[in-house]
Amino acid sequence: MTQRDGYPEGDAATLNDARYKPLVSRRRIEHLKALAYDCGLTAEEARQHGKLTATKTWESLLTSHGLEFEPKIESTSNTVASGNSQINPINFFEWVDLSQLLAVSLASAGIILLLMSFWPRALNAIPRPVHFRIEFTLGDK
Repeated sequence: MTQRDGYPEGDAATLNDARYKPLVSRRRIEHLKALAYDCGLTAEEARQHGKLTATKTWESLLTSHGLEFEPKIESTSNTVASGNSQINPINFFEWVDLSQLLAVSLASAGIILLLMSFWPRALNAIPRPVHFRIEFTLGDK
């Protein structure tokens, strides 16, 4: 059976169970909705806090019932890292997947060999200047 909003009926999951479930959707509002439904809250209760399509509505609903959720992390593109931040060096082998590096290297070598096999034919296709050598012989010797 399902409710009118399409979510399945059943016992409400605890907050801890809802927190450890994998996210199906990357949208934050979908995660908040799922958390609210898992805790036994309904869409009618959410309507009291605003529009069902607004993230703030679902945040307000969860907060009013004393439920915790991960706050939205505000990121700005013009933020400059402070001088006090610790820089974690990246090892070359953490940065590069060796199997992909090997595959790209072999593919590049194959393309180079293929092009080199066409090279003599390409040279024969280029017209070369023709040299004539005319020799004259005069009489018997």
